Amino acid sequence: MTTSQSYQRIVVRGNAYERGLSHGQQLKQKIQQLAKHYRDEADVPAWPFCQHVIRNYYMPAMESYDSVGYNELQGISEGSDVAIEEIYLINARYDLQKWKNNKTDLYKMKDESECTVATVIDETGVRIGQNWDLDSYVYDHDLCVVIEAHTSPEEGLPKVMITLGEVGQLGRSGMNSRGLGLCASSLNANIDSFNFPKPGPTLEHPAVIPISLARRKFLSCRNYANGLKYLVGAPRHVSGNVLVATREKEAIDLELIPESYYAIYPTFVDSDGRETLPNSDGRAFIAHSNHFIAPGYSPSGGHIYCRNPGGSSLYRHRRVATRIVDYIKKNPSGRGIQVEAIKDVFCDTVCSPNAVSEVKNTRAEPVVEGDELSMTVASVVYDLTNGTMSICKGPPHLGMWETYTIEMEK
Repeated sequence: MTTSQSYQRIVVRGNAYERGLSHGQQLKQKIQQLAKHYRDEADVPAWPFCQHVIRNYYMPAMESYDSVGYNELQGISEGSDVAIEEIYLINARYDLQKWKNNKTDLYKMKDESECTVATVIDETGVRIGQNWDLDSYVYDHDLCVVIEAHTSPEEGLPKVMITLGEVGQLGRSGMNSRGLGLCASSLNANIDSFNFPKPGPTLEHPAVIPISLARRKFLSCRNYANGLKYLVGAPRHVSGNVLVATREKEAIDLELIPESYYAIYPTFVDSDGRETLPNSDGRAFIAHSNHFIAPGYSPSGGHIYCRNPGGSSLYRHRRVATRIVDYIKKNPSGRGIQVEAIKDVFCDTVCSPNAVSEVKNTRAEPVVEGDELSMTVASVVYDLTNGTMSICKGPPHLGMWETYTIEMEK
């Protein structure tokens, strides 16, 4: 069980393969432990089916979509002495755990992999962050990691990327030295697909990637527009929500579904908390949890409808929005909504234990012995203007924050 007050941070350098190799070598024992846990204990399909999906669908699609990430995953595998299929399993945990969602009554569905995300744009800069909610295993065994990656000049990538994720992953949230940032949260839709015919992809069922790997591709981009293209165009078979921003004071939330997406733009508010039209000197925010909220989404259409089981997702984004607007009203023009304020927003405990800052609980009534415990395993805030990452292990209203700084490019 965990004894450390913070998650491990590692630094990796070189080309994609070298960075992955260093990642694997530095975290070898932890990666082996997490791979065994997901293969033997997690609620994913039988291992032969997972191998089929990984070998015949995920890996070919990843090699085509992002050769840099593909080579980095190879390096992680070799550095950790873990089979490449198990490294993909770690990176595809989110996708593969959805395999029963469309065959299960909503009230029986598991919702342990949930998050609350937000970004704030104001006169002093751009910040983006999230509370990352998951089953407590990775918290209890210190299996999350901060990775500071320094790329090689010949790759043409941002010089530095800093990410938070599980060991063996390419990252679940992060920022780069070009001022791009990304956080993410889960979504469930009725069109999430697990049709993977043998022996391999067909026109009707093409090769796809684990959706989390599209997040890292965004962070590998130097240009915001190109990053958005890679997110929207990522070949995927399940839904997911990504919130992205740039230090150039643009942000967007993308509710990604297989083959399409919904877009949510920042809400601008004045010093009295009233919504206004977008303006260059204004303050704006986006908040999201784990159900569809885009203006274009309508379950009455019948083709696409949300499969989130409800619960705290229906209010967590509103709690965050409320707290952000409170700070906008309280802070005079010129002071902005700083990182400390956003940390406090993510400490909200209304409706505890199922709050924005969530303590260990089963999310079920009545409680059944042996049920998995879910919690906020980490809280993180990225300052895209100043190049800082602030991270707290566990529920932020109870934990200790640490801050890391990367050198930003002009």
